[in-house]
Amino acid sequence: MKRKVLCMLGALTAVLSAYADGEQASVTSSPSPIVSTKPFEVTIQTSDLGSDVYCYTWAVAGTEEFAASGDWDGAINAKFKMTGSAGTYKLSVDDIMAFYGMTESQLEGVTKIGFIARTSSGRQTADVFAEVVQGRKNAYSGGEGTVQSPFVLKTTDDILALSTTSMDWADDVYFIMGADITVGEFSGIGTKSSPFKGNFDGKGYSLKNASVSNTAIGTSTGVFNAIDGATIRNLGVVDADINGTTFTGALAGYAASGTVERCFSSGTVTGTSICAGGLIGENAGATVSDCYSTAAVTNENDYATGGLVGKNKGIIKNTYASGKITAYNYAGGLTGANYGNVAASVAINASIEPTSDGAYIARFGGNNNEQNSTSGTLSWKEMPVKGASWSGYGDHSADHNSSLLSRSTYSDLLGWDFADVWEWRTEGSHSYPVLAGLNNQKDPATDEFYNGLSGVEIIDTDCRKLSVYPNPVNSFVNVEADKGIENVTVYTLSGQQVRKAECGGASTVTIECGDLTRGVYLLGVSLSDGTRAIEKIIKE
Repeated sequence: MKRKVLCMLGALTAVLSAYADGEQASVTSSPSPIVSTKPFEVTIQTSDLGSDVYCYTWAVAGTEEFAASGDWDGAINAKFKMTGSAGTYKLSVDDIMAFYGMTESQLEGVTKIGFIARTSSGRQTADVFAEVVQGRKNAYSGGEGTVQSPFVLKTTDDILALSTTSMDWADDVYFIMGADITVGEFSGIGTKSSPFKGNFDGKGYSLKNASVSNTAIGTSTGVFNAIDGATIRNLGVVDADINGTTFTGALAGYAASGTVERCFSSGTVTGTSICAGGLIGENAGATVSDCYSTAAVTNENDYATGGLVGKNKGIIKNTYASGKITAYNYAGGLTGANYGNVAASVAINASIEPTSDGAYIARFGGNNNEQNSTSGTLSWKEMPVKGASWSGYGDHSADHNSSLLSRSTYSDLLGWDFADVWEWRTEGSHSYPVLAGLNNQKDPATDEFYNGLSGVEIIDTDCRKLSVYPNPVNSFVNVEADKGIENVTVYTLSGQQVRKAECGGASTVTIECGDLTRGVYLLGVSLSDGTRAIEKIIKE
């Protein structure tokens, strides 16, 4: 028996294998298998040994064994006291090499660890073993996978290695990116049955041109096929090409739980069954915050298609979506089907095109039920719907469309953080929010959105070119026309006149706007030939 052999060899650290007679037992470990470089916990299930139970344990490396307690009687010690009672007993080890008294080279040979639960009165279990795999060293482009020294990802090979190394999907593994990475075709990270649970900080970099395909029903498809408890932040998924059946999204196909924050996606997402989204296919319980997607999403054959999330049962806040949606049913600009909570989010999608008659489609969320909870949600009133009309279901967004080009709408009305999280970007007459400090972000909306919302409205068809800039406005706005300008008038949206300038036929006029409050205004221009134009301007 192990007990007798070890009594004779108690002075030795390394002992030969033997077997113990004892009560039947089984062992499980967390993580499973045990990783040589990580803490672990084992649970032994056996008959009731009472509450005063200890663990004799030894590491096996080839023909050598390294007993943590040195000898059999040495296990009756507080260091080896197991927690639990009534036949369920646990032991935790923080550092395998130190606990078993091995050198680094000896640790590298360990393949399993043995355990015997025992009492001081002589009862014991039979030997049980847990498998050990070697922790990764010199992996990726640097780092050790810890909080203090995360694995560094810089190359395509790094991403491919992560996608095939399931031990690195554990919740105690940490990654950071050190460069933009062109990914290409790969299998995605994690699976629905074995999701990614780790910690991934993009550090503002992007995964570019990722192409992931799955054809089996029930699978999930994305750069991260599935996550559960993971934290993913500060990451762009740029020009992705994602093709799946169920649960299809650019960043993640399926999110059981966890946190996704400060991430964006672009490209195309195509699903053939339930739950397709520009960022996440199904959010079953994660918190998604300060994210957006411009990806075009297509799901012509099944339910729950959204510009950001196909189906939501978790929490979504401070987000927007702008991609084109082609969908069968339960389609929405931000969420296709919402059974969770959505707050402070915006839908400005290029269009929504249903492929079935009588489909439930809406600018914001494509279904309506008592589980649906939204607050502070906005959508573009002029969002095109092709081949159908808006459903009476699911359109929970408030009608604040005229201010969707105003920074104040996002900062003051919705409460977005423009100090640390978001950045307001203006390019000509186009203004939009992007994530501060992230690479590879482009104008998220279509020309149709900008023209429909803030373009010049020509009252007389003889009116020629008119330019109003900058827009949004800080201090001054300039008006230029190819015909003389007689006067310029600025109104609030309620019709109150706040500025009027007589211009005497000038071709360029500057209007002072510095003391106007933030918001949307109408600027009316009368030209010398009798024509008139009106444009919406944004005061920041």
